Amino acid sequence: MVYPEPWCMPRLFTSEIAAFYEGYYANKGVKIIKGTVATGFSSNANGEVTEVKLKDGRVLEADIVVVGVGGRPLTTLFKGQVEEEKGGIKTDAFFKSSVPDVYAVGDVATFPLKLYNENRRVEHVDHSRKSAEQAVKAIKASEEGKSVEEYDYLPYFYSRSFDLAWQFYGDNVGETVLFGDNNPETPKAKFGTYWIKDGKVIGAFLEGGNPEENSAIAKVAKLQPPVESLDQLKKEGLTFASKI
Repeated sequence: MVYPEPWCMPRLFTSEIAAFYEGYYANKGVKIIKGTVATGFSSNANGEVTEVKLKDGRVLEADIVVVGVGGRPLTTLFKGQVEEEKGGIKTDAFFKSSVPDVYAVGDVATFPLKLYNENRRVEHVDHSRKSAEQAVKAIKASEEGKSVEEYDYLPYFYSRSFDLAWQFYGDNVGETVLFGDNNPETPKAKFGTYWIKDGKVIGAFLEGGNPEENSAIAKVAKLQPPVESLDQLKKEGLTFASKI
């Protein structure tokens, strides 16, 4: 596994969270190479890949390659025809664009994120589904002369691999507090992280949680309870979320 960042998924993971998954994958026989990228491939006479060339000069043997290139909103079709912001099509809380009767949903929409009082784009299937549902409700309500509540989304990301499963809710800015056991050698490890900004918990991550525990961290991220002591928060760990 090759990636250019200093640790895996730095847009979301802290180095402490990443250390667990990197160690876990290494224990499964996955070799991780950081700080470089693939620049080319070599193939045999049949056109089958045999090597991957890295920017730092290394060459890796390979018989199959999976490339993650990321994604960006395809807005070029609408240039000059609809208002844009932050790389996406700007909408209101009902996903209506600046053009009458034109709506934008999912990754391409820059919408008012009510919880944080700012416009954002969110790239995730959960938001894509819920924003589409909101737009349909808004269109139907408009046709019937009714109204619907503004979109009030809690950012949510998740992943499952091997026997691992994590969930994240909220915003990952501010100070962080790691709790639990993030040793990749631990069977069925359970650990998490809180993000604290302006004295409040605004984001929460949990690996190995059950449905009730995952619901608890979601509630914390939504309600943003105050925190007096980071040391006490670390000591309480998941208990802090469970009692909110």
